[in-house]
Amino acid sequence: MTGLYKQSNARRRQFVQLLTDLDEYWIEVLGNKLFHDLNYYDLFTQMWLKIDSSEDDTFRKSELYKLMPHISQRTAIKYIQTAIDHGLLIERMDPQDQRSRQITMAVDLKRKIELFLDHSVSMLQEASWQAG
Repeated sequence: MTGLYKQSNARRRQFVQLLTDLDEYWIEVLGNKLFHDLNYYDLFTQMWLKIDSSEDDTFRKSELYKLMPHISQRTAIKYIQTAIDHGLLIERMDPQDQRSRQITMAVDLKRKIELFLDHSVSMLQEASWQAG
């Protein structure tokens, strides 16, 4: 093995360890292994992105299915209901359409997602510094 190959493998191992550490922190910050799933990661981070770039923090339930593109709508419905049942998402009746539901991110979940993102950015910056 050449030195360049060994160096590349060392960086790859460092990256895998970084992903593992971030994954563990995701579970720690959410406080429940039930949400250790990339589909919840997609849902919660995409909600956070949309909330952060908009004044409106509510979603129609049907809008949320699109934020989990790698699973069926039926499965997405179950995931969303689980998050509602655990208090991570808040469901309310839509005042303009009684047949529709509005979903918001619980304040605590928004805080946890921001903690996770801040921690992730710090870890990436540190890894970049170590690699350089």
